[in-house]
Parts: sequence; structure tokens; C-alpha cells
Amino acid sequence: MDLHLHEAITLISLNDEKGNYTAAGGYINYAFGAALLTDLILAERVVIEDDRVKLVTNAITDSRALNAVIDQLSRRKKPMKVSNWIHTLVQRSTKLYKLCVEKLIKEGILERREKKILWVFSVNRYPTVDGEPENELRQRLKALMLDDTTTPDRKERMLLVLLLHCELYTDLLDDKSERKPAKARLEALTEDSLMEDHIGKTIREMQAAVMVATTSCIVT
Repeated sequence: MDLHLHEAITLISLNDEKGNYTAAGGYINYAFGAALLTDLILAERVVIEDDRVKLVTNAITDSRALNAVIDQLSRRKKPMKVSNWIHTLVQRSTKLYKLCVEKLIKEGILERREKKILWVFSVNRYPTVDGEPENELRQRLKALMLDDTTTPDRKERMLLVLLLHCELYTDLLDDKSERKPAKARLEALTEDSLMEDHIGKTIREMQAAVMVATTSCIVT
């Protein structure tokens, strides 16, 4: 898979024809933020020590989104916890998404279209121009989720962790009967993954926070 993980998450979460972000899964921003951090681990720009993100080198990558995160990491005086960094990246996701999309446009995978809402407000949409990279990605992920004879490499295993915890795997499976066995296989494939505990913990914390906020609103 030639795509960075944050690029893969972006393509999965965009509607190919309309070019807007779908409602696939409830935690796309968390998947994107965690993917950025995971990409930096794969690129050997950061390491995780004692549940904290430590910058190893500020050498640039071919991704402006990743470079922006590296710059932010370099400004920290002390390493921050993994979960805190993912939350921070979620808060900056709009800007980082834009950098990611610009790169995908430059590579000819997406294009930018301006759309009017209520004939007044302009919004950008990013429909797919070259569907081959995403189609190959989806086919590979579906095979990993449903075919016991397939084995993910390190990078794919990390992407599977994101798909599982952020509930994005359901968007890859139109047949609902496939989702339960796919989830079971994802759990088996990712149980020993480097990012499994970190991402799972962060998502659970977020779910709990959303639940508390929702309950408070109802009580009020």
C-alpha cells in the first residue's frame, strides 16, 4: 500500500461522486488523527516510550500534513501522552485534512469542485478522479477482513486497528452479514498491534466523554 495511513482514511471517508465526507463510522476525525501519529511511527520520526510520544527526528516527509505534525511536536518542551496527542490532532483535523486533500489533488486522485449551498454559501467538494488507488485499498482491506488466507503487513495491521476502533470497517462491507465475522477477524489480527492499546484507550475515553455530555444534556 503506497498511501500513507491518513490518506487511506481520507479516501475511505470521502464520497467518491459527491466529494463530501460520509457519515461512515462515528469517529473519522479520531481515525485520521491516530493515522497521522501512526504514519510518523512507521516513518521513524517518532517513538512511543512510557505511553508518551517522543520525536526522534524532525526530518521532513513527502506529506505536508505529517510535516505540520512534526513541527508541532518539535515545539513541545516535554513529550505528551499518546491519547493527548490524538485529541490534539483531532482538534486540528480540519487544517490537516486540507493539507492531505491538497496532496491527493496534486497526485490526480481527487479534484476540487466548488458547490453553492442555498445559492449563497460556497463549499468545496472533493470527488474522486482516479479511483484505482482507493479501489485497490478497499479490495485489499476486504480480503484481509474476510479471507483467512491473507496476512497483513505491519502497515496494514495498523490500519486495521484504526478501522476496528473507529468503526470504519462497516463502510467497507455493504453486506451486513459480513460485518460480524469481519469484526471478529479484525480483533484477532490486531490484538498484538503496537497501537492497539493506545488507540483503543483513546477511543474508549472519547466514547465515555460523549456519553457523559449527552446524559448531562438530557438531565438538564
